[in-house]
Amino acid sequence: MNRRQFLASLALPLAAAPRRPNVLIVLLDDFGIGHCTPYSESMKADALDPAYQTFLRDHNVAYTLDEPLALSRRAMPNLNALAKQGTVFTQAFSSSNLCAPARAGIFTAQNPNRFGIYNNIDFDRGGLPLGSLLVERLQKAGYATAMIGKYHTGTRNHALRTGVLNKHSLKQGELVKLPAAQRAAIEREVTETGFEGSVVDQHHPLNYGFDYYFGYNHHQCPFYDSEQIWENRTYTGKQPKYNTELFTEKAISFAKQAMAAQKPFCIELALHAMHGPLRPQAPDRYFQPFASKSFELQNYFGHINAVDAAIDAFRDAVGPDEWKNTLFVFAGDNGAPVSIATPPPGNGPHKGHKGSFFLGGIRIPLIVHWPAGITKGQRSNALVSSLDIMPTALQAAGLPAPTGIDGRSLLPLATRKATKTREHLMLSGIHSRAWGYSGETTIGAPANARREESPGAWVVTDGTYLLRFTGTIVPGLYSDASAGVPAHHELYDLREDPGETRDLTKQLPAVVERLEKLYQSEAKTWPAPPTWRRDRWAELLPTRSAKPN
Repeated sequence: MNRRQFLASLALPLAAAPRRPNVLIVLLDDFGIGHCTPYSESMKADALDPAYQTFLRDHNVAYTLDEPLALSRRAMPNLNALAKQGTVFTQAFSSSNLCAPARAGIFTAQNPNRFGIYNNIDFDRGGLPLGSLLVERLQKAGYATAMIGKYHTGTRNHALRTGVLNKHSLKQGELVKLPAAQRAAIEREVTETGFEGSVVDQHHPLNYGFDYYFGYNHHQCPFYDSEQIWENRTYTGKQPKYNTELFTEKAISFAKQAMAAQKPFCIELALHAMHGPLRPQAPDRYFQPFASKSFELQNYFGHINAVDAAIDAFRDAVGPDEWKNTLFVFAGDNGAPVSIATPPPGNGPHKGHKGSFFLGGIRIPLIVHWPAGITKGQRSNALVSSLDIMPTALQAAGLPAPTGIDGRSLLPLATRKATKTREHLMLSGIHSRAWGYSGETTIGAPANARREESPGAWVVTDGTYLLRFTGTIVPGLYSDASAGVPAHHELYDLREDPGETRDLTKQLPAVVERLEKLYQSEAKTWPAPPTWRRDRWAELLPTRSAKPN
């Protein structure tokens, strides 16, 4: 190249670097695969969990199973259209059977047990280590990052409550001794501080890689008139607006600000839907199209339809060009707490519900859509997890994931460059009937009042088989096991027996031994829980839960 050619080359425009994709993660609360249109399309009503079917018959519900299945199939038309242009994962697991540990797994791409988290209440005395949330890597790479909706992975700010008690010269434990009217007035003062949805500063999302926070640090947030929502570090007071729309509007506003600043965005939109309380009803524009003699059906699928409309509103707001380069991930946090208020199809053919380590408690919907980056229109039966969401976002952004995490990027599967990304998954924690229909078997008290007496359990699956260890069920806890049940193992073929009806431990001892060894080797490093009962956790220790020869 001579001098003239060299100078001419300097005048040529530089090739633009590939634009990093936006990331939108929509996470639903307590949302079963049977409630999700891309999954319910292929379900049959008579294949739903037989125990749940019996429960519904015993309660004389005013519908047949065909009606909720039909409503489910038309509740999410927008998501269904996106799913047909993306990848639907048909064997996706949560990292827990409960909300808070599951969210910790999503944030960190690590099994929450590695942090000593086995139960929701383990966040009452701690949070995640600083630097453990993978969104921080996106933030450092120039992404605008937002956490909108349910956070639930930190300790609440008890100083807010203590301040009110001190004002009334009350010590801890004295409030319950006051007359009902006086006690209610003081509890109202506590509510008005925002305590219920608060988070201590050391566990605040803004310290973990988020630029913006609009949400609540609690297990639930009423659809209307919530008094739990904080914006960054400021309590917002009562929020009268229907919160599916409120949270979506905040997500849209943040995305537009990022676009105006020419920055890619990463937004986790963690909606209250479909956690209880499910009343009052969804707005009429969502409620009316699902007319039914059953209020529970009409209301439930109305709320789901509102989520579908929210996804469509976000897509329209950012416009087709931005949406084309947006990695959209849709998921549930754990299984649905199926009962009367949370109706069928629930967790589809899977036994159990939220709070249990049956498949109904840990199987989730997981869908990925990215027009500019993945193969269109496929269903993958690879063994995947909600742990994989953030590693997927990092790979899409061209950023390395940290070593030693449990999550794997979904992109090799979504681009058909691989058919599997892992050999196994494992998870453990409280194994309780309290969060669904089987709680009715609890003896002598409401299921919630006795839930901490529940055993622990662990699960290991290789995608073909699932091995579950259940700790001791104490006598007098459940009416169908009043004499108690010793600790035991069960093995199931996931593809042939999704309802977990045929225990194969005796027929396949080599499979039991192989999966058992995986648990024994990994779980020995997991720390004790800060809050969950140590005796229940101790039964899960490798030396205690090993299957006798």
